[in-house]
Amino acid sequence: MATNSAPHPAIRAALQSSGSVPFSDRDRGLVGPEHATSVSLARALAVGGLSRLDPSLPSVGIWDPAAGLGFAGFLLVEALLSTGVEVRYRGQDISEAAVSASLRRFDGVPNAEIAQADTLAHDAFEDFSADLVIVDAPWGMAWQSSAAAVEARHANGEFAFGLPQRSDSTWLFISLALEKLRPAEQGGGRVAALVNPGALSSGGATGAVRQRVVAAGLLESVTRLPDGLAPNTDIPLYLLTFSNRTEDVSKGKAMIVDLQTMFTTEHRRRSIPVEAFHELESGLRTKRSGPRNRTIRTRQFTRRDARLSRVTSEGRQLSWRVTTYNDTAIDREFLEARYGQDCGVSLAEEPRETVDLDPSRVFRDDVRELLRDMAAKGWPSRRLSSLLAREPETAAESKQGERWLFVPTSRDGRAATDLSETAAGGRVLAVQFDDDSVYTPFLAAWLNSEQGVASRLRAIDNASSGYHVKVVRSDATSLMRWADELLVPVPNLRVQLALASADERLSSFQADLGTRRASIWSSPESADEVVSKVASVFDDSLTSWLDQLPYPIASALWTAESAHSVGDQQRAYLHAWEAIVTFHATVLLSASRSDPGSSSETEAAIRQTLHQQHLGIERASFGTWVVIVEKTSKNLRSALENGDADDVARVRRAFADLGRAGIERLISKDVVKKFNELNAKRNRWSGHAGYTSEEELRIQVDSLVSDLRELRGLLGDVWDQLLLVRPGSARRRRDGLVQMAEVAVGTRTPFAAREFAVGDQMFDDELYLVRDGSQSPLRLGHFVQLRVAPRSAQFTTYFYNRTEGTRVRMVSYQYGPESELQDDVERLRADFGDLTLG
Repeated sequence: MATNSAPHPAIRAALQSSGSVPFSDRDRGLVGPEHATSVSLARALAVGGLSRLDPSLPSVGIWDPAAGLGFAGFLLVEALLSTGVEVRYRGQDISEAAVSASLRRFDGVPNAEIAQADTLAHDAFEDFSADLVIVDAPWGMAWQSSAAAVEARHANGEFAFGLPQRSDSTWLFISLALEKLRPAEQGGGRVAALVNPGALSSGGATGAVRQRVVAAGLLESVTRLPDGLAPNTDIPLYLLTFSNRTEDVSKGKAMIVDLQTMFTTEHRRRSIPVEAFHELESGLRTKRSGPRNRTIRTRQFTRRDARLSRVTSEGRQLSWRVTTYNDTAIDREFLEARYGQDCGVSLAEEPRETVDLDPSRVFRDDVRELLRDMAAKGWPSRRLSSLLAREPETAAESKQGERWLFVPTSRDGRAATDLSETAAGGRVLAVQFDDDSVYTPFLAAWLNSEQGVASRLRAIDNASSGYHVKVVRSDATSLMRWADELLVPVPNLRVQLALASADERLSSFQADLGTRRASIWSSPESADEVVSKVASVFDDSLTSWLDQLPYPIASALWTAESAHSVGDQQRAYLHAWEAIVTFHATVLLSASRSDPGSSSETEAAIRQTLHQQHLGIERASFGTWVVIVEKTSKNLRSALENGDADDVARVRRAFADLGRAGIERLISKDVVKKFNELNAKRNRWSGHAGYTSEEELRIQVDSLVSDLRELRGLLGDVWDQLLLVRPGSARRRRDGLVQMAEVAVGTRTPFAAREFAVGDQMFDDELYLVRDGSQSPLRLGHFVQLRVAPRSAQFTTYFYNRTEGTRVRMVSYQYGPESELQDDVERLRADFGDLTLG
């Protein structure tokens, strides 16, 4: 029996660097990369197979039914042999060239045999029983050419779980693997298999085979791997593990693991870091839930599909399909919760059930945050499909009227009641409402809010076809699916009218402000009067903002706000801007390092730019931090904008699961531009050696304050969503980890404490950015630190300034006499990373 106390010793060997390569130049020309397995995928198979293998077994038999170039099998064999285990390896592949290359790889390995054979048609090692089977068969390969032999074998009792559709042979290989295992009464065995998404989710005959395997209690786990690990495709892959040992599998339960964001990128190739494999192995071996794994009931793999319909007030029948996951029933209660009471939506056909093994549907509920926001306001939520008078259609100028709304299907553009105001670069859909329960100007304004944009993007993603390029098709079925995915609030009409009116008035104020700005250039003598009329409205805006800001920024700004003389204010605001840019750079650099490979390339670019500009991290000036912000934000923007689902998920994880809109604010080009403007002002004003009059200082202070207001507009409520904390004690509940933390927000100390549900535990004596429910809180680098002030129990923020020999200088912008301290350079050595020249 496998032990839960320690990993199998071969795990360490499988995760160590090896001299063997998956695909060499010697193989090129004879076989292609489709026969090769990357290092990460080979390690995934090894970890899946070894995680609960009994370490006391003196001998292990391995079957590899699609050996290819033999790298995955060789890595597993090599790892076991290194721990003194006797290994019997049997592999086969249909490609003669691949088998030849595999034989060369296994040359010198005792008791290893590899045969050329069509595995689906013929078992070259009929009398061999396996302790481990690794399946790395061609993904989505049709089995039409082997159909006669497969059906004959099935008639003789093989492929006992049935035959899938001929378009995909994945479950034929898995069926053979399960049948090849040593019988349970003789010790049993394990299977680790790599599969594509279709093998997890397709219906029909394939779905029936999958359901029988799960019902037999053989499925142990499903792991979502990052995209781009295979040498010849970017399709997402999953690792499945099976076992016929009762100690490995729990009746009616299975483990799901999400490693989608656990990758690093070097030279545009992705790999899974070793620590992620250790986390996977630990979860499979101990069966304990962790940050990225949990045990669920296999019933939660149930997906239901149904067709719904409703009749509009004009007698038009609308119809669309709905899909639920996580064993959610499609019944009257579901319809009322999704569409509202008396919505008129009904089932047009009975739901169909499918066992869908895609774990992302269980891990992520992307609608939960939107529903929570609406519920907090007391607003009922509806799906757009339940409000329509007709199917959505491509917008035309002729579509005008009170009940028409125009919504872009691209990520840009604005929802509007007038087509000309959408300013969209792509297609715009026209939707007409069925009754007066929706005031279209309200809905247009909400769809342009941060929550509304998030709802629009979610609908586009969920209704689009295609994996790498998301496109909403133009047919009625696709457009109704888009409408059914678009979640909108429907408060009472009085609230809608009031908010739409307020939004319209604020828009007119903005237009009026633009007019007033223009007027000072035509009548310069009126400039002071124009400003004084407007200024009173904004006088308290920065003071109220302080309560939302992370303490390191808020405390520096409060020092500036409370300065006694205009000269002190000018210096304090410049220091406050240094605090802001240092904090911002630290946040982005910390987030960038969630992908060490990509971050290393980014930091090399930062180092080169700093060197060219005669700057450096060793003497960190305002300009140093601006360069860091510029380069890291560019890298993060690229990851978000390239449309890759894994990159987007990784970036969101890096920012503690902050919404995409919030991340885009933090990394926007406008923020970089603002920091560059401030750097120029600082250099100009601080470098001025002559006398500066009080009037000039006042003008500079006003300018710095105006810049702060602009920054507030750029960042929005990001710091309301992403909280700076000092972690404390943690406890594990049945539903996950809960950790107490002091919330270091605003200007007041001591900080209030609250609990956060988190995936990864936060370490003591560190600073984190976190949201309640964050999978991975963002640990900040030590360039920003909170310490108890020398003469009080209050906290002081210190920012890294420069390296001086074996010491580093940390400065504070809160207090005069206690404005700096010296620290050991080793405390920041890791934070320097690849930024240093030496």
